[in-house]
Amino acid sequence: MNSRNEQLFQRLLAMFMVEAEEHVGSLAVSLRELEAGVSEQRARELIEKTFREVHTLKGAARTVNLSHLVALCHAMESLLALLKRGELRLGPGVVAVLADGFAALRRMVPNEVNGNSPPPVEGLDTLIARLEGAAKGEAAAPVVAAAPPTPSAPVVEAPKQPPLPPKPPPAPAKRVQAEEPFVAGPRQTLRVPIERLDFLLHQAEELINAKLSGGERVAEIKALGTGLMDRMRTRQRLDSAQQAEHDAQTLAWVATKLSRLALEADHDVRGLSKGVDSLLSGTKQVLMLPAGTLLEPVAQDLRDLSRRQGKDIQLELAGQELELDRRVQEELREALLHLARNAIDHGIERPEERMAAGKPARATISLTVSQRDGGRAEIAISDDGKGMDLGRLTQEAVQTGLLEAEQAAGLAPDQIMALAFQSGLSTSDGVTDISGRGLGLAIVQEKVERLGGTVTVESQPGQGTVFRLLLPVTMAAFRVVMTAVGGNVYAMPTNRIERVGRVASAEVQMVEGREMLRIDGRPLALVRLSDLLHLPGTGPSGDFRAYVVLAAAGQRLAVEVETVLGESEILMKPLAWPLTRVPGVAGAVALPSGRLGFVLNVHDLLRAALRPDFQARSARPVTANATPTRKSILIAEDSITARTLFKHVLEAAGFRVRTCVDGMEAWNVLAGEMFDLVVSDVEMPRMSGFELIASIRQDPRLSEIPAILITSLETREDRERGVDVGASAYIVKKSFDQSDLLEIIGRLI
Repeated sequence: MNSRNEQLFQRLLAMFMVEAEEHVGSLAVSLRELEAGVSEQRARELIEKTFREVHTLKGAARTVNLSHLVALCHAMESLLALLKRGELRLGPGVVAVLADGFAALRRMVPNEVNGNSPPPVEGLDTLIARLEGAAKGEAAAPVVAAAPPTPSAPVVEAPKQPPLPPKPPPAPAKRVQAEEPFVAGPRQTLRVPIERLDFLLHQAEELINAKLSGGERVAEIKALGTGLMDRMRTRQRLDSAQQAEHDAQTLAWVATKLSRLALEADHDVRGLSKGVDSLLSGTKQVLMLPAGTLLEPVAQDLRDLSRRQGKDIQLELAGQELELDRRVQEELREALLHLARNAIDHGIERPEERMAAGKPARATISLTVSQRDGGRAEIAISDDGKGMDLGRLTQEAVQTGLLEAEQAAGLAPDQIMALAFQSGLSTSDGVTDISGRGLGLAIVQEKVERLGGTVTVESQPGQGTVFRLLLPVTMAAFRVVMTAVGGNVYAMPTNRIERVGRVASAEVQMVEGREMLRIDGRPLALVRLSDLLHLPGTGPSGDFRAYVVLAAAGQRLAVEVETVLGESEILMKPLAWPLTRVPGVAGAVALPSGRLGFVLNVHDLLRAALRPDFQARSARPVTANATPTRKSILIAEDSITARTLFKHVLEAAGFRVRTCVDGMEAWNVLAGEMFDLVVSDVEMPRMSGFELIASIRQDPRLSEIPAILITSLETREDRERGVDVGASAYIVKKSFDQSDLLEIIGRLI
């Protein structure tokens, strides 16, 4: 396939992925309703709708040469056509085989989860044969509790298609390569209503007025400067007496002009703020999708799993029309799947067990989305199963060493249920491919809290369990408490902060070598943020110490900071590669000053503080000895994000760091200051890293300074050039690891 055809095919595939997502969602709703049982009239309507969806999907799949998907759709379409014409009765067996067909179809449709060309499902030819058999009225279609194909079933590479309608002209011989995955991976796409785009365009056009007003203000300031220069020249031609009067007139003139400019600028700022807020709100709406987009795949997974385990369930969905941020849905999908699988595997009993307990043989699982105050939504997953075994949970906690027996005896029911979220704790009798390792609920809690939400559980023995997830509707912005340590700004999410306060230094106690303070009469560990992040710094000084109480996953900790700057709403930016996994740091935020601040990962901080091998620096009096001289490092890097993050890593390791925006600035700094080591990028404006190190080696005063190049250039020629100019080490960003950098620096200085 030539490049032009390849580009066309990629565009077609991207369009198909968006279209198929809608068809799959509609099919899921229709088939679930048919399974639940409906009136004859409603069944006819659903069959007609399902037939059209499958038919359209088949035609679209043929356009992008997905032959396996075409074959499956055609078999389902043939069966639905008979149902539509009334030539076949809609019984449980027919509904079951259609549901199996849909489950296979969902796994074969290209999307962000399955990839650009998912392979045919195992046993596809057998499934197509079952669909064809059901169309002939054969009784071979399995019932709801049928088991999946056994592992020994053959994997069919290219199933034969049943007779199809007239084919389009044959594609070129190499067309089959279209089913191979593209290097770029699946594109993320979103279908947006045209009225929302019209709204965004209107809001963007409104900003043109702000642009014009800004230009007017600039012109007025320039005119003010020109007028002031004219007045200064006039003043030079006056005598002393006239100059005094002229100065008074000039000051009055400048005051009038500035006052008017201030009023106009204030009006412009209000208009700009309104326009930006409206545009931001409209942009958030573009990313909002119905909650059904999240719930439908979970519902399908529940249905498939219940059939495999021989458990009969009635699935109830509510609130699918409420909208959630697409990014929230993507982050939450795995957590909901964990909870759904737990409900089937741990909560719901087998039909015979339920009947013996006086319950209906068919269990009920509900997925509900509801709106809450403060721009938040609640997702509840409930079942009417056997509930949580609190005694077994407590016993496992004691056996694993999580609790002492005396502690366990004094726990309230809600405290016992909270133990289920501890990693590695499970009440399952064995490990299966679904659950049993004790990781599921811990993952759920971490993902939900990472989104700024909370998860709670309610359970009654013999009656069932409810998990409630309270989450923000959108991820666009969140509130943080800004703190300062060592000259840097660190932000902590407010939903993870219990309180902010000050404590007298004399009230801080030492217990078993660790600092403690009392809050509401209860002892709480106090740890300095600089210790958690491995930042340089001296011990506490002054009569009072500022702290922030963090709480997450049932753990609490008081973290000492130098200064609490206040609360603010921020837009967090992800860390730039290659430093995407800095311990304790979740992202970055641009400060009004133009500098970067860091958003902290509260879970990482708590884990670090609670590790047995964590050692905080002991408290030292104000008259502590002077800090030993630290090694100094000069960084030359033109990317502000990479530059700031390199500085953070090196300062955390105890080095004194100075940064420069390119090689020329670094060279000018070296002219007046000595450093123990230089770290440089290669591709920079004005002077490259190669040129900088070559200049250092040619200067007798600087020639012995070790120099490290960190660059994305990885060819043999680039490496050799780095050695030729005198680099002490050459690190490729593609394989960068901060521990490797620190190890190399340790060897050099």
